[in-house]
Amino acid sequence: MSIRFFALLLAASFVGCKSSDEGSAENRTAEERGFAESTNPMVQTRIQARVDNIKYQRGTTLITNLERVAAYGEPAIPVCLEGLKSEDAMTRMGCAYVLGRIGDTRTVPELETALTDQVDFVRYEAASQLGNMGSKAGYGVLVEGLESERVEYRFKCYEALRELTGHTFGFVHNAPDEERAEAVAKWKAWLELVNSENM
Repeated sequence: MSIRFFALLLAASFVGCKSSDEGSAENRTAEERGFAESTNPMVQTRIQARVDNIKYQRGTTLITNLERVAAYGEPAIPVCLEGLKSEDAMTRMGCAYVLGRIGDTRTVPELETALTDQVDFVRYEAASQLGNMGSKAGYGVLVEGLESERVEYRFKCYEALRELTGHTFGFVHNAPDEERAEAVAKWKAWLELVNSENM
């Protein structure tokens, strides 16, 4: 389920926002970072066109497009790294998804930067994909998402945490506030323990 984590959820239309954080890894070109672009300019043009179309797509069309971009593998990475800087939130979310699907851990710094995005669903997607890549850096963002006002965000953050950690702590995304608060307290206690072990 986490493979299609937020992309399915975000098949609806969202307003784009610009990410305000630019990390040091973002200041280096993809070539300087060691990512190989395709030697075929037509391939790069196709990848760029697919990334440019993310903001217009929803539902299965969006999922199919993201999977096709991910199928290009490493040649898609430079385009997606640029896409993480897009003013369009759907593009940033889609590029985080693709980078996670490709699974190249050299993209972890950019995904970690996306954890501070102004848009919730971009942060949640970056956190989920970091988890899929073996990083715990996004766990805090996912636990934070359990308290979202939007039930669909709570559900997706919970599903990602459950899948990544194997824990549930009795959380039910649509339970009454008081019941959810008890479960969230357990998730927060767990997160403190994880963070203390990583020090």
